Amino acid sequence: MLTGFIIMLLAALFCAVYFSLKMKEVSEADTGTYEVYDRHYVFITDNAEQKFWNEVYAAVKEEGERSNAYVERLGENLNVNYQTEDLLRIAINSSVDGIIFCGEDNEETVERINEAVRKDIMVVSLRQDIENSDRQCFVGVNSYDLGLEYGKQILEIMDSGQMQETELSISEDGTVLEQRETDRQRPPKICILEDDSMPDSKQNLITLAIQDSFSEARPGEENLPDIEIKRIDSSEAFSAEEAIRDIFIDSENLPDIMVCLNSVYTECTYQAAVDYNRVGEVKILGYYTTDAILDAVEKQIIYSTMQVDTQEIGRQCMKALTEYYESGYTSAYIPISTRVIGREEARELLQEAEVENGDG
Repeated sequence: MLTGFIIMLLAALFCAVYFSLKMKEVSEADTGTYEVYDRHYVFITDNAEQKFWNEVYAAVKEEGERSNAYVERLGENLNVNYQTEDLLRIAINSSVDGIIFCGEDNEETVERINEAVRKDIMVVSLRQDIENSDRQCFVGVNSYDLGLEYGKQILEIMDSGQMQETELSISEDGTVLEQRETDRQRPPKICILEDDSMPDSKQNLITLAIQDSFSEARPGEENLPDIEIKRIDSSEAFSAEEAIRDIFIDSENLPDIMVCLNSVYTECTYQAAVDYNRVGEVKILGYYTTDAILDAVEKQIIYSTMQVDTQEIGRQCMKALTEYYESGYTSAYIPISTRVIGREEARELLQEAEVENGDG
């Protein structure tokens, strides 16, 4: 019995020593993986335009690392699809240092942002301003300038002689005898595709700027293009695609020029133009520069698109956050520049991408 007791005691002692050594190894390994940051920021966006926001987040995160700030993409890889208002509440309860936010402008959003500011959490709004909130900074494209750029592109299309319509000569039995393209005698019909969550003020500024560009280029002319606003329901995954396809199905009222104010609408519109054989008949002015959009511009399925510098967005967001915490103030509005990408520019950008990827 004494021998058995000694053996059991030695075994227990061996296990205790072995367990202690393993715990020390794990502790030392874990210590090497931790990084300490000065500040913790969160990046919150809705579920639309994921390609665009992925690039913006990558730029913000990279810029944050330069100033020793950790930027978390809140809501990513969760089993539950939280609304942006819920993510704001989570960020506030987590006592983060700052929030970079893009979401719908509604009463609950305003209330959550105001709550964050009261708790000394800085809020930067992106893409569309939450106008009635206490947010400290808005980083985005100037709506009026964007409208002027679209207006210039529309005038370029009108002056280039590309606006044509088909004349059919039909026999009594309905047979098409002749089909020819003629210059359009009426002003083009323009349709602007907008997110239904977009504030009326932003919509009105874009439309006003387009109209102003017409008036400045053609003073005194009364026969100006008709502009229609089509608000797209963005509440469901395929609602934009269905709404845009409905526009192409209604061939009698098909617009001559379609202006897309985000990347999702741009991709849906050019795909519908291909599917319904309307390439060239409908001129598409897009937004953003994914590889697919650039390829469509290079092939002239899309006439031109607006390039938004996602790296600049990232730099300006982090600049605003850093300025605020170092000095107590920052700019209330930081504009982001845009660039018109036509066929030649799209070809150059695609070639540059091929070289970077080692394909050229």
